[in-house]
Formats: sequence, C-alpha cells, structure tokens
Amino acid sequence: MDAVSVLQKEFCKVESKHKELQEGLSNMDDLIAAIENNQDLDCNWYLNQVKTELTNISVSHKDWHGSISRFGKVIDKQLTENVSFFTNRDLISGRNSHLLHQLICEHFLRQGNLDLVEKFIKDSDHQLEESKKRPFVDLNQIVGCLKKRDLEPALRWCENNRPALKKRGSSLEFMLHRLNFITLIKERDTAAALKYAQILGEFVDTHKKQLQRLMGSLLYVSTGIENSAYNDLIDPQHWLDICDVFTKEACSLMGLSKESPLSITVDAGCKALPALNSIRQVMEAKQLWGLKDELPCEVDLGPSCQFHSLFACPILRAQCTKSNPPMRLECGHVISNDALKRLAISNKVKCPYCPQETSLARLNKFTSDLLN
Repeated sequence: MDAVSVLQKEFCKVESKHKELQEGLSNMDDLIAAIENNQDLDCNWYLNQVKTELTNISVSHKDWHGSISRFGKVIDKQLTENVSFFTNRDLISGRNSHLLHQLICEHFLRQGNLDLVEKFIKDSDHQLEESKKRPFVDLNQIVGCLKKRDLEPALRWCENNRPALKKRGSSLEFMLHRLNFITLIKERDTAAALKYAQILGEFVDTHKKQLQRLMGSLLYVSTGIENSAYNDLIDPQHWLDICDVFTKEACSLMGLSKESPLSITVDAGCKALPALNSIRQVMEAKQLWGLKDELPCEVDLGPSCQFHSLFACPILRAQCTKSNPPMRLECGHVISNDALKRLAISNKVKCPYCPQETSLARLNKFTSDLLN
C-alpha cells in the first residue's frame, strides 16, 4: 500500500471520529432545545440523558484527538520522499502567480475564512474585488445559520433563486422544507405539521415517495418518531448534509465548480505522485519532466477528476491535444493530426477504415469541447 493510500485511510479514521463528536454535540443541542421548550419535564429522565450524552461526547473528543495525534505520526513516517523534483516553479511564478493567489483566496472564501483571506491579500499584494467577495460572505452567513438550525435565510435564498434551481433540477428547497417539517414532528406539534404539509404539496410531482414517508411519520407524533420505522428522518446527519448541498448549489449558480479547484488540484497531485515517483530515475535520465505540457505516463485519477470527454486517436492510441488536434476526413472518420501526417502521400490521405481518399486541402479540424 503506497503512502497516499495509508494517509487517506488514517484521515478517514480522523473524519469518522470527528463525525461521531459532531453527532454527540448535535444530540446535546436537541436535548437543550427540548428542555427549554418543554414545561412539563421528566427531570430525572432528561438528567440521565444529558449525563449519557456528556459521557459520549467526552469519549468521542478523546478518540478524535487520539486519531489526530496518530495521523501526525503517520505523516512523519510515510512522507519521507523528496518531491521537489516534480515541482515546476514556472507554472506558479510570474504572471501565473496571480491565478494561484486567486485560487487560494477562492478556496478560503468557500470555507468562510474571511479573516484569513484578508490576511493573505495583505501579505501577497493580491487584488480581489469586493464584488467577488460579497457572494461568499452571503453564502457563509447562510451556512452559519444552517449550522445553528435556522432555515429561514436559506429558504429566502431559494425563493429568490427558484427559477434557476428548478432549471438545474435541484432538491435543495425540498430538503430545507423537509427539515422544517421533521422539526415540527419532533416537537410533537401535529397541528403545525399538518399546516406545514400544505407547503410540501408543491413538491408532490418531484418527490412523491419522500412525501409519502413524511406523511406516514405523522402517525407517530404522539408516541415519538424516534421509536418508529421513520427514525432515520431525524438523523442529525441531515443537518450536516444540508450545509454541503447548499454550498454546492450556491457555487453552481455563481458559475463556480461544486468543489474547490484547489482541493481538486491537491487531490489529483497526491494521486499522481506515487506513479511519477516510481519512474523518477527514468525521467531524470531522459530529462522528460517539464519538456512537454503533459505527464510522461498515464495516471488514473478516478471519475471524480474527469470533467469532460476525451478523444484518443484510433491509429496512434494517443490522446489528442491542442497541438495535435483531431482531424475529420471527408468520409466522416476522425484521426489525429500526427496520424494524418504519417498517412499522407502526395497531398492526399487514404482513410485507414474505408477506401475513400481525402485531399489535404479539404480536411476539417474537429471542433468540440474535448480539448478545453
């Protein structure tokens, strides 16, 4: 198992322990809210519940810190290779440094680290227009409200952007209303839940099965939904998921990718390094690194890093690029420009798949988004 896989496995453990801690804190928030809103309390029952949750939170917090400590040791043990050989400093210097700074600023703006962005701008002399920061400020304010389980700002945002969300087929607005409905069910407020169900009726065409489950949960208002087959509806994970869904939808409407480009770049680099490191000696001997705008070997980054289709020449079995574009013959078959040059004889080329010949003057460059 390579170093990246080991680190990824250990990081998943850290993430899992953090999720357990978040769930414990969320359960404690629910207990506090129930105590504040309920006058007729069974004090002993709630006291035992609070003690149990505090114990669970303490254990989760200890496990989380232990996993972080182990993760640091694994980093020191695994990352012993010097990867400076693979660094192409020309790509992040001069005019390109502006793009790198913009990438870093956008990443931290997505995370809501506004103070860190201001500090970075000051230290790097990077100029960032206020109009580019404002949408992220609004986004993070709404996400902050969602973390406090306040859905109203997000619902207002959905209402203002409803046409665009519907065009995208987004389920964000339904998910928000569902959380509001489930909150009423947990509070055992049947009348308010039935009234709120009228709002959910707007989504019957797109979320019929989910609405059926929500209506079914009304049967357990008196006995408690947590003791029914619908207890998955009150899973605290729904509140964590809604923050991610809202962030992705908001970024999409702003014309940004769902994931941070900086995170994607770092992830792709981590996946590529093991393969490049394994052929490092060959690369050094033949001076392959940095000579072309491509890697010296194919690296499978997985479906998460595939953003558009690719065209590989059926003759040379190589991916086409802007310097070696696909060319369309008169017969309709497509081959790469490099293959075309090899097959051309006396200003004509015979299609390798059919007998038809094409004059070089009548060739067409195949235009698409494959090379973007």
